[in-house]
Amino acid sequence: MNLYDIFIAPFDYSFMRNALIAVLIAGVLAPISGFWALNRRMVYLMDAMSHSVLPGVILATLWGFSYLYGGLLAALLLAAIVFFLAKRERAPEDGAIGVGAQTLFAAGVILASKSSDSRSFNHILFGNPFAIDSSAIALMFSTAIVAILLLGSMQSKLVASTFDHEHAEAIGVKVKWVDLVLILALACTTVVGLSSVGVLMTISLSVTPAVTMRVLKVSFMKARYGCVLVGGLSGLFGILFSYHFGVPAGPTVALTCTAILIASIFYIYAKNLFLSSKKREVTA
Repeated sequence: MNLYDIFIAPFDYSFMRNALIAVLIAGVLAPISGFWALNRRMVYLMDAMSHSVLPGVILATLWGFSYLYGGLLAALLLAAIVFFLAKRERAPEDGAIGVGAQTLFAAGVILASKSSDSRSFNHILFGNPFAIDSSAIALMFSTAIVAILLLGSMQSKLVASTFDHEHAEAIGVKVKWVDLVLILALACTTVVGLSSVGVLMTISLSVTPAVTMRVLKVSFMKARYGCVLVGGLSGLFGILFSYHFGVPAGPTVALTCTAILIASIFYIYAKNLFLSSKKREVTA
């Protein structure tokens, strides 16, 4: 098997091209959202959204709509609940997330018990990019664009409130609205991950690139672009590994992302070891 058969030939099939587009959309959006979520300590919210989309997906399936629409509505409902309880009623943020996510998840379990379609669970947990069609890709793309535009419009305010929350408020930044924008972006990210890598794997694809940038000690401003690069490479090679080895695409993309993190750790370790040995040679 030559390089053409490994990297090019699989994309002669339309389902592979659709799968690649889907995971690349997720591989760009998820690391961008995850970068801010990690730095603002909102990873728990991302995890909660992976549970909260269940009732929306089940209802959409029962009523004959795209489960992406149902997932988006459920994620936005969680965002509204968290914003109301935490920002309006002054409830602890983690408590607001727990109440909202578990309530929606419980409703989803009850609805699922009335549904005979087990595919809803599979779509939520693991995704299925090989079965995605052009209409779903269009919805994913438009959702990703909305999320990226939301984050881009608040970039300076996100930076200010991330580094110094109190100073940001003192200079007039409405931090609660900045948080709302990020929550909405995380909701969009969860929906994009539904049919590409699955919501459970979306968390990995969101957070792991940001952790990788920290391991590599990349500067804050450059780290966002590095996260996107890691996410894109994870999507590309994850899809190829999935195709050639016949394993699920979502978990493979997530493990590929983790492999890049592990390689980065070994790189830093080897680099420090080399610099230490050179320093010893100089002092000797």
